[in-house]
Amino acid sequence: MLRRGSIVLSIWSGINFLLAASILTIVVFHIGNSPILALVFENSEIASLESKVIASLNALTILYNSCSVVLSVLVWLLIRKNLIAGQKWAFWVLLFVIGFVEVMAFIASAPIGNARWQVNIPQSVLYVVGIGLSGYSLFKGDKK
Repeated sequence: MLRRGSIVLSIWSGINFLLAASILTIVVFHIGNSPILALVFENSEIASLESKVIASLNALTILYNSCSVVLSVLVWLLIRKNLIAGQKWAFWVLLFVIGFVEVMAFIASAPIGNARWQVNIPQSVLYVVGIGLSGYSLFKGDKK
């Protein structure tokens, strides 16, 4: 069951990495603006925003998603090297780190009408299932 939990958490990490890297590519290479603009504003509202507001939102998008890419890589390494080896400290780190990120995703999305719920809910489900399977396995003795 530890292996299954690790796989589910690795899927969380992979999806998080792909989403963040895609958004970074879009914003850094000026393919488009932060996707949150389209989720929160109508096209006419976006057109009326000052360029500094859009640039600020793009800067925050770059900052958040670059951190998210790095977090995804570090989490994946922790899962593959330490959690799968049955190291309980890795479970606790993943529980608190990913848990914190998931809670903050909902808190950040709340003032804008939970615009990111299509991402937040599946990611949270993957986290809960993965951490649950891993924790059960580690603390009940089933390390398969």
